[in-house]
Amino acid sequence: MINRPLQIISLLLVLLSAQSVFARDARQMDTVVELYTSQGCSSCPPADAQLAKLINNPAILGLSLPVTYWDYIGWKDTLAAPINDARQVQYKDHLGTSYVYTPQMVIAGQDHFVGSSGEKLLDDLERFNGHAKKIALKWQFTETGIEVMLPPASTNAVIWQMDIDKTKEVAIGRGENTGRTITYHNVVRNIENLGTWDGTAKSLKLSLENMVAEGRDSCALLIQENGYGPIIAALLINL
Repeated sequence: MINRPLQIISLLLVLLSAQSVFARDARQMDTVVELYTSQGCSSCPPADAQLAKLINNPAILGLSLPVTYWDYIGWKDTLAAPINDARQVQYKDHLGTSYVYTPQMVIAGQDHFVGSSGEKLLDDLERFNGHAKKIALKWQFTETGIEVMLPPASTNAVIWQMDIDKTKEVAIGRGENTGRTITYHNVVRNIENLGTWDGTAKSLKLSLENMVAEGRDSCALLIQENGYGPIIAALLINL
């Protein structure tokens, strides 16, 4: 004889377990704002606060990319990754700057400025938000992840996957920000090159199980011309 209540409970547990590896939702963003920041940089907290406000705008994907090169001055950034350093160095060459710095904001892969400058941020958002070259993505969820469809386009681009922690609060014990507790938003924990795209219609299948297992709660796909040029599409996926 089957115990119906236990059978129902078991089915619910299976469904809940399955849902834990599925994406809850995804949306295409109009503009990407990358902030290169460091817990060891006294100039960074105002820029971190600016990014915190940006993420409330559903059209803007704000990303925090902590870098390692300030670790030597007394505090090792707990969220920094060398892969973020490497991405910023590539922007130095592509955007024509003579050095890397924090806090640096990069807008749409096309412009940069000191991240604490609210006036420059507003100017660039008006310039790029809703006006930059973009392609429209389509997607559908699968049993273990998401399938993203790229339409035909005249482009040569790289597809980047960025694994994200939505919120991280850090109590800083040494260095220029000693004693401060700072909340970081949309922290990039890993960047992966998913390959080049020549503009031919393409279907991209992305497994999300490993990211969920590693504790990530969202990820982003960026379609970026020539690897570090204009960002022509961005998809935020909540896990």
